[in-house]
Amino acid sequence: MTGDAVVEYLLARAADPVAHARWAEQARSTGWCSCPVRLSGSTARVDAGTGEVTSAFTTADEPDGTLLKACGQRRATACPSCSVVYRSDAYQLVAAGLRGGKGVAEAVATLPRVFVTLTAPSFGPVHSRRERAGIARPCHTGRPCPHGARIACDRIHPPADPALGTPLCSACFDYRATVLWNASATELWRRTTIAVRRRLAERLGVPSRQVSRHARVSYLKVVEYQARGVVHVHAVVRLDGPDGGPPVGMDVTDLAVAVTAAARAASAPWPPGALIGGAARWGDQLDVRPIGGTDATDRSVAGYIAKYATKSTDGLGRLDHRLHPSQLATLDLPEHLARLVRTAWELGGEDALSGLRLRAWAHTLGFRGHWLTKSRAYSTTFGALRAARVLHAAQRRGEAVDPESIAVKDWRFVSRGWANSGDALLAATAAADRVEARRHARQDRHDTRTQREENHGQAAAHP
Repeated sequence: MTGDAVVEYLLARAADPVAHARWAEQARSTGWCSCPVRLSGSTARVDAGTGEVTSAFTTADEPDGTLLKACGQRRATACPSCSVVYRSDAYQLVAAGLRGGKGVAEAVATLPRVFVTLTAPSFGPVHSRRERAGIARPCHTGRPCPHGARIACDRIHPPADPALGTPLCSACFDYRATVLWNASATELWRRTTIAVRRRLAERLGVPSRQVSRHARVSYLKVVEYQARGVVHVHAVVRLDGPDGGPPVGMDVTDLAVAVTAAARAASAPWPPGALIGGAARWGDQLDVRPIGGTDATDRSVAGYIAKYATKSTDGLGRLDHRLHPSQLATLDLPEHLARLVRTAWELGGEDALSGLRLRAWAHTLGFRGHWLTKSRAYSTTFGALRAARVLHAAQRRGEAVDPESIAVKDWRFVSRGWANSGDALLAATAAADRVEARRHARQDRHDTRTQREENHGQAAAHP
């Protein structure tokens, strides 16, 4: 639609306040999604005993003849509105395992917990930010490489420098190993959790098969991409007793030592046909920090992890979808990322590696796992959080659903996205207003909490 056509459409919308109000109600129910799913069809509620229809809904009565449903994207670059919901759910998921709530006992706040960061090994020298004693240092002092180039960079890179993560010598960077390490990261994490249990058994002095009688390891992890194109892991690891209570004879120090030793020793065999020596291991940069018992610490850890759950392979969302190498020219990708995509595609064509399906995961640079995973006992689930949100929304609308009734549904997919650029403009404007309102509300909550803590501190100092 041209600019004039958009204006005419918006005036036509405003001229029919009833239809516009219903459209706005639907759009609001999607959270002002940037690419909603459009459905047509009907739903009827039938009494299980009598077979009578108690209520019915059909899109034939809707202003545009369709029902809007949020796309549910987790990536902020794909849909900012839906990613906010996903990030909020991820926050609640992490926080529930740290302080209780959402069906989780509050006693978990007293259990040993550590925050873990695991990185990938080096696959070749890259541009990076270096500091010593808080003072920024040049990127690389320089040394000759096997290809005759001098690997050096005298710059002090700013945080947003696009050169960060790119190889100093592309011939020295092992692109094949990088993609295959990404493909092996999920298995390496699985083996690490097994190794943690074994290390705990050693500290308890019992066989590893009996460790579950004394303690249970619960965790939640998210995966994030480093600038060089490899994934690393942020995780909360908690030590429970066999019945969910405190573990007997073990504390946070035992957990930290076990996690550190397990991460140092864990390895996963390379996929058959990888043609790489050794095994996949974590890098030297390992961080294991005990989590304190204050609510502020729990909030900061939950917020820190949740923000990674909505990130994409690259910061601009150019790799948010499956693609063919022929499409790379239209994406304006940095050459380093483009070469990783091409490498994943080429490896996917090798018969020995066909089981990895790397061509399907070329846009994730070979990583094939879920972005957020947790053990069953850590906390609640995304499904439970979504169900609670739906029930809360129905209660706010004053809707009552008879549990004895049966829903008869007949829905068909129509399209994705807004029907025209006028609706898209209205939704984008409302979404921006919503983000701003949330920002102000969040700031107000922060100010209130800070003031309350200051008042408590003053009261304690002057009883």
